[in-house]
Amino acid sequence: MKSLRRRLAAVIFLGASLAPTPATAEEPTAEEFATARTWIDSRFTARAEPRPPFSFTYGDERSSELLPTWRKDYAEQPIDAARTERAMRFTDPRTDLRVECTATVYRDFPAVDWVVKFTNAGTDDTPILSAVLPLDAMVVACGQGMPGVLFHSRGSKARIDDFEPLRTVLASDEIWSGSSFGGRSSDGVLPFFKLVGRAAGASIDVGWSGDWSAEFRVFFRGQAVARIGQRTFHAKLRPGESIRTPSIVVHFWDKKDPERGGNLHRRFLRKHFTPTVAGQPVDPPIAASPHATIGFEKTTEANMLRQIANVARHGVGFDYWWIDAGWYTCGDNWARYVGNVDPDPARFPSGLKPVADAAHAAGMRFLLWNEPERVMPGTWLHKNHPEWLIAPPEGMPADLQYQRNDGFHLLDLGNPEALAWSIEHYSKMIAATGIECFRNDFNMYPGFYWNAAEPADRVGLREARYVTGLYRLFDALRGRHPGLMIDDCASGGRRIDVEMLRRALVLTRSDYLWDPVGQQAHTFGLARWIPITGIGAASVDVYSRRSGLGNHFTLAADYDSQEPVAWDAIRATVAEYRALKPYYEGDFHPLGAYSVAEDAWMAWQFDRPEQGDGLVQAFRRKACEVDASIYKLRGLEPDAEYEVVNRDAADRTVRSGRSLRDEGFKVTIAEKPGAAVYSYRKVGR
Repeated sequence: MKSLRRRLAAVIFLGASLAPTPATAEEPTAEEFATARTWIDSRFTARAEPRPPFSFTYGDERSSELLPTWRKDYAEQPIDAARTERAMRFTDPRTDLRVECTATVYRDFPAVDWVVKFTNAGTDDTPILSAVLPLDAMVVACGQGMPGVLFHSRGSKARIDDFEPLRTVLASDEIWSGSSFGGRSSDGVLPFFKLVGRAAGASIDVGWSGDWSAEFRVFFRGQAVARIGQRTFHAKLRPGESIRTPSIVVHFWDKKDPERGGNLHRRFLRKHFTPTVAGQPVDPPIAASPHATIGFEKTTEANMLRQIANVARHGVGFDYWWIDAGWYTCGDNWARYVGNVDPDPARFPSGLKPVADAAHAAGMRFLLWNEPERVMPGTWLHKNHPEWLIAPPEGMPADLQYQRNDGFHLLDLGNPEALAWSIEHYSKMIAATGIECFRNDFNMYPGFYWNAAEPADRVGLREARYVTGLYRLFDALRGRHPGLMIDDCASGGRRIDVEMLRRALVLTRSDYLWDPVGQQAHTFGLARWIPITGIGAASVDVYSRRSGLGNHFTLAADYDSQEPVAWDAIRATVAEYRALKPYYEGDFHPLGAYSVAEDAWMAWQFDRPEQGDGLVQAFRRKACEVDASIYKLRGLEPDAEYEVVNRDAADRTVRSGRSLRDEGFKVTIAEKPGAAVYSYRKVGR
């Protein structure tokens, strides 16, 4: 923004920046680009009467009344071949409040993302900023008196129905509203939405790893309006202070096929909102966990070296060795001693480096659990830096009183000293130990801490600073260690949003483990929203392990076993997954209905149109009396021939894409419960 005026001379017009290349069936169409161009031009273009996508109240006045009277600056410049940045700045001539909206417009997808920043450049406190909504605009049109359709999902609550897909029809003047719970972005409601109007649909994602709220409403005149922002903000800014809002992503697609729109959006997120490792797209891990037989508090240098040696000796092809919680001094309760930040000297006399070295020598990388943000009484951080901690507040809900009773403290990442220490400490740990995956867990509800005892004219600032500090921590670790992968765990998948997707994978999407039906339901629900999801298994039986397949896979098994048959099963599990793993990069198609019932079938398809192949997974649950089901496949070329292979038998058949699409194919599973996997390939590829 400093060079915003100088960049005015280098404006690149949106008509050129959104010009699509010729589309295939799997790419956005010219019409979808045109829809995006019209909406983006109306919201992110310099004009005397601005219509930005955001709104706020300043003192007692709405931004729609104020912004036309404020000083305006606008600039546009290329970021790379696929992206253009648009920057708008509005300055209040009375108070010198600066409102900066920085948007990224995409050339390869009909999409835009943006974030809004407020800065007090004046010498006095500002009036109160409130009702700050980075998205407050019509997104799609429905037609006068016509309804819109909102597709959304449950978030994570460590339940079997986490990520259940939901659909709400919004008649005229009806409102759907939802929000996160307790300060973690996907606790309760997943912050990803699809809104369908008369002629177009839009995917709308929220990037805020704190508390957000959303409201969708269809007005009688046919406008489907979305209003999204930080759930609570009512604050003045002191001179020199800045805060940012949640980021917003909007991606347009043809309304005729919301499933196609969802897959286009998954492709968009995979390309532009997925972290790189060592400059390359992240390769989700195949990991070995020792915790099937060794409790968190029982890990030692000796038993970790022994199990790693066993894995190497038996020729199991894991990518990572995974040590979860409890490697620090913790007695017999790992959770009680979070805040001790060094390895237990009794169990790891030389630290964790010998374990990491052994994993490396066995051809594996090293994944280590941490929980930087929670601090328990009597631990190292609690004793040495109480000034960085936010104490448990009064007035928490009854079912969360354990946090106060047990003394959960929050390390305030909005405190510059606490943030600087965190960056230095964990960066040194990563380098000295040889950590390739930093697992960041977070087992508390920070929202109640942020909001406690904030002055009435400063509400929401602590949360905004904290969330920004969290992003700085992750960005600093990734910047200092380009080969580092970060795992975003927050009591399972309770902090899934697009800002986190930019920085981290979600290797544990729910703490509802390891029920096969739950794993099936979680994949069915979450894979339609994000491009990388999976979990793994704590058993090598076929039904359990196939229920946990996905982009990544972690196997918790007995790596001390003396039984050859056990190692045969471990090798077979990993070998099968490695053969199937490439398919999970494909488009996701749910087959049949979502269900958590034990008398149901569940199935899905991952399709790779560019490669002409894919897979189908189907599950017959333990109380299901029906031994066969027919599924109609998606994404296939009607006139092409496909060879379909049952991976459990020698069955091979050749069918046309049209036949597989219109007639479907029959899956028979004799066992209950049972799991089938079919792969298919276009003949001639």
